[in-house]
Amino acid sequence: MKTKRVSKVSAPSGRPGRPRAAADGAVRDRVLAAARALFLERGFLGTTADDIAAELGISKATLYRTFRSKEDILRAVVRRNMEEVLAGVEAILRDGALGFVERMAALFGHLAGEISRFGPLLARDMRRAAPSVWREVHEFRQDKILRNFRLILESGRRDGYFRSDVDADLVLRMFLELVQRLVTPEEVRRTGRSPADLFGSVIKVFFQGILTDRGSGDFAAATPALFEPRKEGRT
Repeated sequence: MKTKRVSKVSAPSGRPGRPRAAADGAVRDRVLAAARALFLERGFLGTTADDIAAELGISKATLYRTFRSKEDILRAVVRRNMEEVLAGVEAILRDGALGFVERMAALFGHLAGEISRFGPLLARDMRRAAPSVWREVHEFRQDKILRNFRLILESGRRDGYFRSDVDADLVLRMFLELVQRLVTPEEVRRTGRSPADLFGSVIKVFFQGILTDRGSGDFAAATPALFEPRKEGRT
């Protein structure tokens, strides 16, 4: 994957007031855009502060006036990504034009895309070299994502899509545990499949066990790619 070029920025002029704050914000945004692209392409360990500064055409000193360290940049990139993920999830939940099955399919598509864009190399490096940032990702999944999945599960049960004997909290924690155990850099390497593909397999196997007959049929119709036979030669 080629790194997307980010426009060069100038160091803040030092003038006080709102223009200075706006300039600082613009520098921060461009640093995060450049760092995200480099982290996804090369990983956290394979990217240096010099690489990020060179991509932007600024000095490392200017970079460190905005961020204290490379890990601080990573944390800001990850937090912004989590904000984007959550905004997408909440927009899907608010969309009154979507029925239950369409809403669930849209949500899974959104999450699969985000997982795919996150990149196995970056995830591996975070676990190894920036465990405090990785813990934020884990806590985000446990809190924000589980909370929204619980709303969907309760809605689906009321509408007859999920079995009534299912313990919502247990099901959600089992689902998240499967995703965290199976949608990993190690599984990507072992199977040769993309993170989004692995996520789709978890969805297919897991939700077939808790959907009613009606729910299973409607969900299969709304997400046909998950239920098509795998092509020969594909790992």
